[in-house]
Amino acid sequence: MAPAQAHPDSVAIDVSAEIKERCGFTAKGPASIDAPRDLEDAASLSIKVGLDCNTPYAVGVTSENGALVNLDAKDDGSGYAFSKSYRVALALETDRGIVRSERCRSGELSRDGNCDFAASRAGKGLKSGRGISVGRDAIITIDWPAQSTLPRRLAAGRYKDTLILVVGPRG
Repeated sequence: MAPAQAHPDSVAIDVSAEIKERCGFTAKGPASIDAPRDLEDAASLSIKVGLDCNTPYAVGVTSENGALVNLDAKDDGSGYAFSKSYRVALALETDRGIVRSERCRSGELSRDGNCDFAASRAGKGLKSGRGISVGRDAIITIDWPAQSTLPRRLAAGRYKDTLILVVGPRG
C-alpha cells in the first residue's frame, strides 16, 4: 500500500506581463513663438516641450535655415544683414536629474552639423543617459546677441527659422 499524499495548502502562480517602450512628445508646449523684443536687442527665450519616454532616449534638433532669415527682403548689396545667427541649448528633465547640452550656433544645427545634438533621426542627438522622462520636459533655450555687437545692422523685415525636434528610444 502506498503512503497517503498530503495536499499542499498553497499554490504558486506565475504572472508575467510586458510594457512596450514608448517615446514621444506630448501635446504640451507651443508650436511656435514670437520673440518678445526687437531682433536687434539681445534676447534669451526658453521653450518647454513635454516628453513621454519610458525608456532611455535621445532628442535631436535641426535648423531649417541655419539662422533667422528675412522673409520680406533678399540681400540687395546694401550692406545690411538679412539673416541673424543664434545659439541653442537643450536640457532634458529625467527621473535621474537634468541632462544639459552645450550651446550650439544655429549654423551647426544642419543634418550634418557639428553640434552634438544635431540629428534628424529619432533616437539620435542628446542622450538621456539612464534616465527616462514621463511627464517631464525638454527645454530649448534660444539666445542671440545685440546687433550692435555685430558688424552689420539688420535690414527691416520679419525674420524666421524653424527648429525641428525628433525624439525616440536610443538606437
